[in-house]
Order: sequence, then C-alpha cells, then structure tokens
Amino acid sequence: MLTPRQPLDFSLDEFSKTTAIYATEDPTWAIAYAIRSSSCRRFLNACFYPGAAAGHWAERRIFLSFASTEDGQAPTNAGSVYVLPSKSFTRMPSYTDPVLGPITECQFISTEPVPVLGEISVKPQNLPFTPALHDFETVSRRASSNPLGFPWLD
Repeated sequence: MLTPRQPLDFSLDEFSKTTAIYATEDPTWAIAYAIRSSSCRRFLNACFYPGAAAGHWAERRIFLSFASTEDGQAPTNAGSVYVLPSKSFTRMPSYTDPVLGPITECQFISTEPVPVLGEISVKPQNLPFTPALHDFETVSRRASSNPLGFPWLD
C-alpha cells in the first residue's frame, strides 16, 4: 500500500505541491522518476499533451534533464515502477503555459492510500532516449533569478 507524502517540488503551481501519491500514464516519465538516484540534486522534467485535453499517446511531449554528478555522470540507478489502480486518481487541470499555450500534463494524484497491483523493475537502459544532463549550480542560479524561465538551460 502506498500512502500520500509531501513531494519535493519546485513548480510554481499548487497542484504539484499536494501531499499525495503521484502517477502518470506515460511509461517514460515513470521510468525516469524510478531510476533517479536519491543523490540527484535536481531533476528537470515535463510530460504533457499540447492542448486543453489529453490526446493520443503519440502527441505527448517529454523533457528530462538530471543534474550531473561531480564526475559528469547521470545520477541514476535501478528502480521500480508501480502499477496502481486508477479509480482514486485525479489529473492535474489543464492550464495555459506562457510559451507553449494550453497544455495538459500527464500528472495524476491520489490523496488517499493506494494498493500496489504490480511492481516492474527498471534500469536506466529502459528509457527510450538518454536524458539531458545539466549543471546544478548554473540551473539553481538561473531558477532563483527567473522562476518562470524553465528549463533554465542554454
């Protein structure tokens, strides 16, 4: 059984700060979160459909970037993706991004405990592409001076 917990989130919206269990319909996004090492200092990410409603899976857009380790590596390791029942989850409401226009994120929350129906072991090689790496200090400085400048990369 998974229980709601407070997320570590730097998003400006309140939905992403809710004490909850977080889920997605996008397997790539789920794998990226599952393989993120506890030593990862910052994980920049987004997964959404363009428009005011969820569309076909092929329309999804995804962005992933890990703060590199001191030796320039991705802070990842093996992890697990959980299969959860959908009935108690609510999708994040669509909104208008100042650059992208209307978007619908692939993020769902449940504020009540949820049983685990299955567990899938994953590793970094299970991602269909290699996530970007960024410098933690540079991105932190840029995010501090311009909170709306996501993803703060060159």
